[in-house]
Amino acid sequence: MENIDYDKLLVLIDLSTLIIDVREKKELAETGVLPNSINIPLSDVGNALSLPASEFAELYKIPKPDAEKSEIVFSCHSGVRSQKAAGLAQKVGYKKVYNYTGGWSEWAEKNLAVSKNI
Repeated sequence: MENIDYDKLLVLIDLSTLIIDVREKKELAETGVLPNSINIPLSDVGNALSLPASEFAELYKIPKPDAEKSEIVFSCHSGVRSQKAAGLAQKVGYKKVYNYTGGWSEWAEKNLAVSKNI
């Protein structure tokens, strides 16, 4: 697992890397979501990534990431739950996992600053 910062996240978003937000649905509804992200709450991550490809695709509406090749960024509010999620992904065999340490709180702060500067 590699910890990444905001700048590295921007690069990975531009590369269409899978971003999994592990916050609860209620939190997403209250705050918003990262671009190109899907929601898999932390309590579901290990199970979700262990599902057969067809079940994963049906449940999350995207192809299941490849454990060897796919890069996955995990995000939460502040980097704690996403670190746990990245560890769970590694335990079920995923090789290229990242933890966005700033989480939603940093994303919102930086993007609010950008929108105020315009």
